[in-house]
Amino acid sequence: MRTIGEPAIGAESLIARYSAVICDLDGVVYRGAAPVPGAVETLNRLSADDIPVVFATNNASRSPDAVGDHLHELGVGRDGWTVVTSSQAAAAYLAARLPKRTAVLAVGGPGVVQALTDVGLVPVRVSELAGASVEAVVQGLGVDVTWSELAEVGYRVEAGATWVVTNLDIMLPTSRGPAPGNGALVMAVQTATTVIPHVVGKPGRALFDLARATLGVEQAETLVCGDRLDTDIEGANAAGLDSLLVLSGASGLKDLAFAAPTARPTYVAAGLTGLLEPGVRLCAAPDDVVEPVPDAVPHNWGNGDDGRLLRSVVTTTWAALDAGRAVSEDTGIWRRLEGELGLGRSQPPSETGGQR
Repeated sequence: MRTIGEPAIGAESLIARYSAVICDLDGVVYRGAAPVPGAVETLNRLSADDIPVVFATNNASRSPDAVGDHLHELGVGRDGWTVVTSSQAAAAYLAARLPKRTAVLAVGGPGVVQALTDVGLVPVRVSELAGASVEAVVQGLGVDVTWSELAEVGYRVEAGATWVVTNLDIMLPTSRGPAPGNGALVMAVQTATTVIPHVVGKPGRALFDLARATLGVEQAETLVCGDRLDTDIEGANAAGLDSLLVLSGASGLKDLAFAAPTARPTYVAAGLTGLLEPGVRLCAAPDDVVEPVPDAVPHNWGNGDDGRLLRSVVTTTWAALDAGRAVSEDTGIWRRLEGELGLGRSQPPSETGGQR
């Protein structure tokens, strides 16, 4: 709750239009061990004004409690939010289709095992099978997943077990560079089988539906905040939800400017603090602030705050591309434009949190 003397969130702010938030984690709230500037303070302001938040993550390896502990360490208060993971979405999918106490092969981190246990199913590790039968397989990311486990997934799904995967994120960013994500491991199994898995994580809508059910709010009252166009924003659009793309993580200004219509957000901001600022919907129509030049990038033709210039760069580029006009894809130019607009993404990605 808000303390005496602390101002309420302004009626003109973006979040004032919504009753609840579904929020991504890595690249939005933190980058590695460090919080994104302003993110923790923004989340605590939401809590003080009784605006509930559900953190929805594709990261299936950690339990909600482990994620919560990390948030507490960063300074996020203990009230007003909860965590849902793609492991929970996988478990919910199977719980609606299988009797209680059904054995399910669990491949991945401890988050997979806990999610299955919490819904009354019986998680079984490969080392515990000993020839036992299972009705389904849940495959999520785990740093200790072995060839033997991947082979067992293939054997079981070819024999008829239901195959549920937490997400298809191909790449896991680490402090040393890109590493195989859960999607890469799923592909390894899929190339050796004839079975197509059921996917519950972003950009599918299942995780968003679970998060919204946890919040107990309608679609129109819910805002999704994320840093990836291909998971957070595309998934929000699939679930019929408005979204805020924050440029503090994976997707940059160039990515947004060239985004396909299915991956275009409702709003854009430099970071999560954009929730507390006035929000203007993005639309593929130019205005008088910037002007696209054929085979170039938008040029500033007027004065305005960085937020207005950012929106204008994006919407003017969308309009140009949708009209078939050429816009430069030179990464160096777009990075320079990011700097001019005060958009910084200087910190390296997390070693463990890259799965959104």
